[in-house]
Formats: sequence, C-alpha cells, structure tokens
Amino acid sequence: MKILFVVKTVDFIDPLGMMGLSAQAKQLGHQTDLAVIDREDVLAKIGRWKPQVVAYSASTGEHKYYLQLNEAIKKRFPEIVTTMGGPHPTFYPEVARDSSLDVVCVGEGDEAFPELLGAVEQGKPFEGIPNLATKNLPKPEIRHLFEDLDSLPFPDRELYYRGTEMAGFPLKSFMTSRGCPYPCTYCFNHAFRQMYKGKGHVIRRHSVDWVISEIKEVKKRYALECVKFYDDIFVYHIDPWMEEFAERYRREINLPFHCLTRADLVTEDIVKFLKGAGCHSVSMSIESGNDKIRNDVLKRKMTQEQILSAFHLFHKHGIPTFSNNILGLPGAGIAEDVETLDLNIKCKVSFAEFPIFHPYPRTELGDYCIEQGIFDQHYEHLHLSYQSISPLSSFTPEQKNMQINLSELGLIAVWFPSLRNLIVNHLIKLPHNQLFFLAYFFAKAFLVNRKIYPFKVKLSSGLKLLSKSLNLERFKHMVGEPVEHH
Repeated sequence: MKILFVVKTVDFIDPLGMMGLSAQAKQLGHQTDLAVIDREDVLAKIGRWKPQVVAYSASTGEHKYYLQLNEAIKKRFPEIVTTMGGPHPTFYPEVARDSSLDVVCVGEGDEAFPELLGAVEQGKPFEGIPNLATKNLPKPEIRHLFEDLDSLPFPDRELYYRGTEMAGFPLKSFMTSRGCPYPCTYCFNHAFRQMYKGKGHVIRRHSVDWVISEIKEVKKRYALECVKFYDDIFVYHIDPWMEEFAERYRREINLPFHCLTRADLVTEDIVKFLKGAGCHSVSMSIESGNDKIRNDVLKRKMTQEQILSAFHLFHKHGIPTFSNNILGLPGAGIAEDVETLDLNIKCKVSFAEFPIFHPYPRTELGDYCIEQGIFDQHYEHLHLSYQSISPLSSFTPEQKNMQINLSELGLIAVWFPSLRNLIVNHLIKLPHNQLFFLAYFFAKAFLVNRKIYPFKVKLSSGLKLLSKSLNLERFKHMVGEPVEHH
C-alpha cells in the first residue's frame, strides 16, 4: 500500500513525528512518499503515484492549508483515505466533523496509525480504533501512552531528505524524550496530560544507546555538524541517564549540540556538566518580563532572579543562549512587552525571538480568550506562524502595529542595547515596513549561525539557503496572510 505524506513547506526543522510514522509504515511493508504544497502540484503527484492514504500532520493555523487541499483531493480521488494527526486534531478533534477528512488521530499515533493502515488495507472500518476520531465518532477512546520508545524504528529521514535540501543542511534535530510536566497556560502540554490522566507516564525517554545509535546513523548518511535536541526539557538534573549520555556523546559523537531547559532548573553544576558534554548553546523561555503576567497568566512560576541567574551562568561559562518570549498576551500592553525586552537585555541573551501570542485550542489561555470574547474561535483565520499579527480583538490596530515592530526590532535591541531607546520610543510607533523585517532577518541569519548553531556551508549553498530562509521568514511575518488555492 502507498501512503503520501503532505507538508505545507520545507522548514529547517525535521518533522520527526511524520518521519516516525513513515518508518513504521515501511516496517509493515508499505511505500511512503512526500509532497510539498509550496513546491509541487500535489494533485498531479497523487494522480501519478496513486496512493491509498494521504496523511497530514498539522498545528493550528497550518491545518487550513491541508483542509483546503483535502477538499480538492476528495473531489478528484474520493476513494483515497485522508487523515490528519498532530496538535490541531488532538486538541480540536471537531475538525473530523467539520471537514472532508476521513479520520483524524487524537494524541499519539504510534499504535493508532499502523492500525489505521491495517484497516484500510483490509477494507475494514476504522471507527472504534482507539485515538481515531471520525464524523460518526468525534470523541474516541484514548489508549495508554506508548511507553517503550526504544521499540520504535529510527525516524525515516529519507522521506524528507531525498527531495529537499535538508539532506545537506548541517543541522539535524533529534528527540531523546517525550513529555513535559509544567502547567504553562499557552502550551498544549497541560491539556495533553489531562487527556492521558491515569494512562501512563507522561515523561518517557529513549535509552542512551538508542539515541547515540540514531545520531551515528544520521551522521554516517547525511551532512551533520550540529545536533539539536528538541525535547521540551532536555535536562532536569544530573542523573545516571545524563551521566551516561555525556560520556558516550563526547566519545562517540563529539559534535556541538543545542538543547532546551528551564531557567529555574539551572545550577552551575548543570551548566558545567552540559559544557563538558559538548553543549554549544541552550534555549530557555523567558516569555514575559512582567512578574504578574509570567506567573499568574502564564503560570511559569519562576522569579526574575532565577531567570537572570540562569542566563548569567551560561554567559559566564561561554555558552550562548536563545530566549523565547511572547508579545501581545491577554492582559498585557506595550509597556509589559517592553518589560520583556528589557529583561532579555539584562540577561545578556545571545539571540531572542519575540513572537506574538496566538490562542490555540484546548489550551488554558486559549479558552480564556474565548470566554473573554477577545477571540472568535475561528481557527481557520489564524496564521500558520505565531510571528504574525495578533488575532485578539482586545488590541487596537496601533497596538498590533507596535507589537509587530517590536517582534522584529526586539532582536536588534538585544544585540545592540544602545539602540533600545530609539527602538522603544520611536521606531516601533512607525508603520510596519520591510526595512524592519529585513533588519530582523539578517540579524537572525547572522546570530543563529554564529552563536546558536555552529555549522559551515559553501557559498553557493549558503546563498540558496539564505534565499529560501528569506521567503520562509517573510511568509511567517506576513500581515494579512493570503489564502492559497491548489
């Protein structure tokens, strides 16, 4: 049987979930391929290749492109089974009822997807398979969390790499674990934990041997100069797993790596330990510089002192830092957004992103926005990227303009703090323009490569990469996103 996976665009982040499902499908003897909406005529490819299943993985905002394409697929190829997994159907399973999709996966698909393929292959109904929602069964039974991560095959990177520039891109992403125990209100994780309450351990980890073996396999087959560990939290504390990982990674891989952690977990011992293991840079979320917004609204539960201490410790030991922040939060104004910028400057952050809040389904903060009447629950109106204009009705057009400007010029202010007053007092009040976007883009391109992900590319490859990155970033920051037809 043939399964065609479809993505909107080629970002420079490995779609590990989709790659994992492709690997499982291949284990079962199926064929898989990839179609990229932005780069090819997907309907023509379907006509040539004749898949039995078309599969999408969608976040909220991204989902609308797949639903639009799916309408065309079902009209021309009604016999094809179309399915969607990922965050959007997991937390908004109503999409099965409201669209032309045949079935959606709610939660993890490690067992549900192979069972769906089996049902399609045998011509059996898939209603009743745990984790699968349909028009007739919008609230499926949720099975236990998949615990034995090491029993899974390595992600099928060839699916994504053979037709894109990602095979030669020197940065590759890996996951050593699943799950996050924290209650941040803007994130899916608290809703995910509630969904799986009493159904297993939310935090699960591969063995060190599995992780090292996967990196070795990728290193042998593809370009690899820097490793990005995409775990929600890579290090909580120094435990036996981390000790084994650090020793083997340094000895057997010996490449710089990037990872994510939380500021309130950081100690000097952890910083020294990560540096010794080969850590080149880290991501930590500040989110808001305002204590009330950060702790009461976002439930981050950490002090400014903890944040400053963590960033300064990494700075002290020569490890660059990448901070994540959120502008345009409910209950916050431009003054609170500027507080966030100022805390980043105090933290001596190496690179900072300032995206704008988007209310995602089933998140605590998303539900709050609906209850307060400041978001109309029309998820199809959300931009694919949270780096675009605020969808909240509580902000005026002037405030939204300043948010967009600060989201782009904030990076410049963090890099050159002497420009902070000019940016905050004058520039963000000007109409949004391409000059601000280009300043952001080239600052990001320079800092990400020099500070966060150290790798080298040839001049010709670098120019192509820069051009594709420019188009991708322009789309992410687009104000008034166009609707596309395929």
